[in-house]
Amino acid sequence: RLIVAMTEYNFSSIFAWNIYLYTGFFAVVGVYLFLQMGRNTPYSIVRTAGTVAFLWRLALTTGTGSIFGWLVARSAYDAAIMAPLFIVMSFAFGLAVFILVVTGMCRLTGRPFGKSLLNRLGRLLGIFVALVLYFTGVQHLTNLYAAEHGGIEWFILRDGGIYTQLFWFGQVLIGGIIPLVLVFHPTGGVKPVSTILASVLVILGGLAQLYVIVIGGQAFPLDIFPGFQASSSFMDGQVNAYSPSYLELLLGLGGVALALALTGVGLKILRILPTNLSDGNVGQTP
Repeated sequence: RLIVAMTEYNFSSIFAWNIYLYTGFFAVVGVYLFLQMGRNTPYSIVRTAGTVAFLWRLALTTGTGSIFGWLVARSAYDAAIMAPLFIVMSFAFGLAVFILVVTGMCRLTGRPFGKSLLNRLGRLLGIFVALVLYFTGVQHLTNLYAAEHGGIEWFILRDGGIYTQLFWFGQVLIGGIIPLVLVFHPTGGVKPVSTILASVLVILGGLAQLYVIVIGGQAFPLDIFPGFQASSSFMDGQVNAYSPSYLELLLGLGGVALALALTGVGLKILRILPTNLSDGNVGQTP
């Protein structure tokens, strides 16, 4: 089955497109990294490769969001806004991870990291977080306007139990409002600890948001026969309960551990970590 999926493509499916998007992204980023590490590579070429990698990354995240947006059978998805929502989510969560990893590596290796630079990154993170809240609000308001999505909306926003709690307290409060206050506060926002704490909260809120989208969206029953109630011994028409097994938890944590391990090995072997990120050194054009 895996060989068939790798050799036979149905281009009417977004999953087939994602195979090319992901493999192409690895190739583009590999070329970009190679050019960055070149001693005599002109800066214009490096910048062009970076632009191509960024544009490819937008296409890749659009494809990821479209996996959910084109699932018309699931009333929690079935929305074109899922693509831009996933793009801004990746900006926010990715920048939060980037801030924690780079500041941590600089501290471990004794390299300077400017407070002004960290403050600017924190404010950029705040903009991305605000965009996530905006697109999330537009998504839910649009679904509330359409009667066919009313059931899933009230399930997520009011009646969903753990999913409702994760949405309001995890995603909106911990992953949205509190980080915005931390990075945009007139006095506290300039402190490095505010940006670090905001990054941690954005990651936690992002995990809550993904849980609500992926698990909560599938826990709500399918509307198999519109206008009728469905029931069976296979849990049709009922909200399904879900709790991850220890193998699933280990798989998720193992993926994060593998990514961090590869990053550490790459930083140790390759010359990709800046030697000086102090405020006086940042912004100089090669």
